[in-house]
Amino acid sequence: MRKANKETPFDIAGVTSLPKVGIAYMYADADPVAINNFVKDGYKGIIIAGVGNGNFNKAFYDAIAEAIKKGVVVVRSSHVGSGRVTQYDEVDDKTLGTIVSDDLNPQKARILLMLGLTQTSNRDMLQSYFFTY
Repeated sequence: MRKANKETPFDIAGVTSLPKVGIAYMYADADPVAINNFVKDGYKGIIIAGVGNGNFNKAFYDAIAEAIKKGVVVVRSSHVGSGRVTQYDEVDDKTLGTIVSDDLNPQKARILLMLGLTQTSNRDMLQSYFFTY
């Protein structure tokens, strides 16, 4: 059971706006234009709504690598009906620098990343949020 409500570190009582986080959907032959535009527009985070296990194509991979180099936090999620997104499987998250959403769908992952970014931009800490909340 995930921790929620008062069991989280996310107190947004004084927060007037949350960090910008976008969702980029993966599909056959998807172009990374959304990822590139999120980076260009100053988004702090991007959720990749990948296929099974949050996977994506080579064009997305290259755009994600560039986004991370520029300080954008990228979370792998999946838009398929069920299943977890696991670390270090088909994508080497440690090398690429991505975070996995575990069993959160892209919409829930977006909310958690926005909340997480109010606390930290540390990748390891953000990853722990996705396994806890």
